Amino acid sequence: MKRWLWLITAGLIVGVALASFVSQDPGYALLQVAGYRLETSMVALALAAVGLFIVMRLVGRLVRITVGVVPGFGRWLGKRKEEQNLELIHSSLDDALSENTVGLASKVGKLEKSSWQSESRANQLRQWLLLRQVRASQKPNQLNKLWSKAAASDKADGTLRVEYVSQLYELGATNDVDLMLLETAESTWHDALNGVLAVHQPKNAEQLAERLTRLSATSKDGAASLALTLLKAHSLTGDAGDQLLIDSHKTQASEHITKALGARRLRKLA
Repeated sequence: MKRWLWLITAGLIVGVALASFVSQDPGYALLQVAGYRLETSMVALALAAVGLFIVMRLVGRLVRITVGVVPGFGRWLGKRKEEQNLELIHSSLDDALSENTVGLASKVGKLEKSSWQSESRANQLRQWLLLRQVRASQKPNQLNKLWSKAAASDKADGTLRVEYVSQLYELGATNDVDLMLLETAESTWHDALNGVLAVHQPKNAEQLAERLTRLSATSKDGAASLALTLLKAHSLTGDAGDQLLIDSHKTQASEHITKALGARRLRKLA
């Protein structure tokens, strides 16, 4: 306690002495920078320096507080984002397990942007969803609208294209089926498309046969050649078409030929 009294007393004495000294001669200071001049007393200059020092200390303390808070806030944001991604994944998994394609479709955009999603996984998810949407379509317009919005890479995928054409046939959109078969035969042919061709006779059979003939000359899997056999059988009436299919089946057995024979027998009985 006595120590504080001595300090206060000493401070008062020093303050009185300085005040007495300053009152007699406050001093003079001249600052000149870049053509600007500032004239002031030494007392004012000293007070300004003390004030500037205090302000700099306050600013420094504020910066330290801010720097200390930002990393913590960043960690909180990162953790929150991970929690949101996890909730999104769980919700999407529930939609997939319950075949809720509408709910999953609304989440695909967010899933593609999430940190867990790689480009290849995003493509797989998009194609998986498109495949189920195609199978679930109940009207040709709905199916065509869905296909028109699909990515070019998805439209080029053989499995998806076969599913799309097959669903078009199931929904009775035969004109669209003819166009898709002709478009596909421009560059490639998938054996699964012969499943449609086994029961469907295209109106543009001659154009389709021309393109399939070009493909069969270079294709090694025989899918285009089988398609030509099915088209030729469609053009034959009576037992001639059946015999062509039977002979072809003896040469190379195919479920599509069996399917075509069954369809022809059913039409005869109808």
